[in-house]
This record gives sequence, structure tokens and C-alpha cells, in this order.
Amino acid sequence: PGVVVLDQDYRVRAMNPAALRILGTVSSSLEAQSPREWANGDGALQSFGQHVAARFEAQGESLWQQQMDFSGPEGAQILLVRGAPLPQGVARGYTLVFDDVTKLIRAERDAAWGEVARRLAHEIRNPLTPIQLAAERIAHKLGGRLAGSEKEFLLRSTQTIVNQVGAMKAMVDAFASYARMPRARIATLDLNGLIREVLTLYDAHGLDMEVKLAEDLPPVAGDSTLLRQVIHNLLQNAQDALGGKADAQIIISTQAQPERVVLTISDNGPGFPEHLMARLFEPYATTKPKGTGLGLPIVKKIVEEHQGSIRVENQTSGGARISVYLPIFHQGETA
Repeated sequence: PGVVVLDQDYRVRAMNPAALRILGTVSSSLEAQSPREWANGDGALQSFGQHVAARFEAQGESLWQQQMDFSGPEGAQILLVRGAPLPQGVARGYTLVFDDVTKLIRAERDAAWGEVARRLAHEIRNPLTPIQLAAERIAHKLGGRLAGSEKEFLLRSTQTIVNQVGAMKAMVDAFASYARMPRARIATLDLNGLIREVLTLYDAHGLDMEVKLAEDLPPVAGDSTLLRQVIHNLLQNAQDALGGKADAQIIISTQAQPERVVLTISDNGPGFPEHLMARLFEPYATTKPKGTGLGLPIVKKIVEEHQGSIRVENQTSGGARISVYLPIFHQGETA
């Protein structure tokens, strides 16, 4: 955990390396400063310090604990923060302790959402087909008995039912995919080749894509079917975010790093709303009016099934950037 020792005026006396790493700063920049004076370039540390100072001032000599969102150097994080006065017999002051519980909280939420998705898919799917068939039978049986505006009204109404049932079936299928994600069948995979294959599907859309695939990219340990879905979902998200923008641009690139390969997809759209950054991988956290909010959660589950990781961030120049980190394939590796 990160540990910060404060004096009686709430000024920093000492910090351990874990605290500096989580906060993305160096000790010299915070030395002898109170949390209200903490700051960094993007304001995340300043906001965190303001919340910490407010809690200390409100609680006085009492213990306190709070879960806080923090946009640190490793992306959106969830910190469990605790404050307490130093024990008697020690110089007057306070301790601030915080743990990064992002993975734990997200794992609990993923498990809960998986169960919700499983039940919804089961309960909703059953009545959909009878509803669709009933609407089609009504149109077939009564369509020949009516004329003019009445017939038009009947056909339009039954078609609306059929269309909406189809939309609900698509939503149920998405929930079922999220709840029953198949296990990855790990094998050696040419990621650049898979990207080129997926990009051929987007030629008809006339997208302005800049492709920067690293030469001599090592093979990744992956499942081609699942990773194809990841690439498609991320490209579709970028395309939807641009929304017909005149100077729309999508950049897809790959890069080799020690023991892993990075796939990055960025765009020059509006980016992600800041209030959603900590919840982007939860179902229903979507910026699309008609979206299910399951695209990024499914992508995250697939990437984690590959023992990889994913990072989402807004670019300072505008637009969003999503980076997927996948392990390099080693001979003898199996599913």
C-alpha cells in the first residue's frame, strides 16, 4: 500500500515508494505540502488531495476510510483510502494509507454483471419468438381483410413489433456472449495478418485509416476468433465515435515490447466523457444512444482470457486511444 505521513498541520513528512508510484509523482514535489497543495499536470492528483484534505478536516482525530476514483499513471484506478492520527507517544501527526483495489473491485463487478447477463438472456429470450410469430400471424390473417389506411396501419404496427423483437434478440445475444465467453484456444498467431484480414471488411465504409504495423512483429499467444472480435469491436467503436466527422481519422498500429505486443487504435473524435473513465468496462457504461454498453466489457474479458491487459485514455490532442497488450507466444504454449 501507499503510505504518507503528515505532520499536525497535514503537511507531508514522508512517503513510501508505493505511494509515489500510485500517485505518479516524486517525493520532492510534495515534500512539506498539505494535500490541498498537491497538483500535477492533469489535475488528478490535485482532486485526490482535495478529497483527502476534506476528509481529514471533517474527521479530526477519528479514523476514516473511503473508496476514491483516481486517474493515475496506469489509467483509471480505484483506491481504498484510510486516514488516522499517529499513535500516542509518537510526534503529533497523521497517516494516510491507500491501496489500489481496482482489479478486486472490477472482478467483483464483472462476476455480478455476468450473473445478471446470464439471467436476463435466459428470461428475455423465451417470450421473444412467440411475440414475433404472433405479430406475423396477425399481419398474415388480417392483412387480406383490410384495405387502405387500415391495412397500412396494421402492417406498419406489426412490422414495428417484429423489428423491435429483432432488436431485443440482438441485445439478448450480446448479453449471452458476455455471460458465456468461450475459453480462448491459445496458439501462435500473426497479429498483423489478423488485422489486415479484419481491415478488408472496412474497405466498403470508405474510412480514412492510417495503418502502422510493426515489421518483424513476433507472434502472439492468441485465439484468432476471439481477437478478431476484439479488433472489430474497437474499430466499430472508433467509427461510431467519429460520427461522420469531416476530418475523421483512425490510426491502428502494432508495436513489440519485451514479452508482449501492443495493439493500439486511436481516433480524433470527442474522446470518452471523464465521468465514465472509471466505468468504461462495466455493462451499460456507453456513450451511444442505442448501445448496449457491452462492447468494451466483452473486449476486456477476451483480453484478460489471453492473460493480457487493456488501457483506455483520452489523448491530449483530442480523441481516444485504446491499447491492448498481449503476451508473445512461446514454443510449447497451449490453451
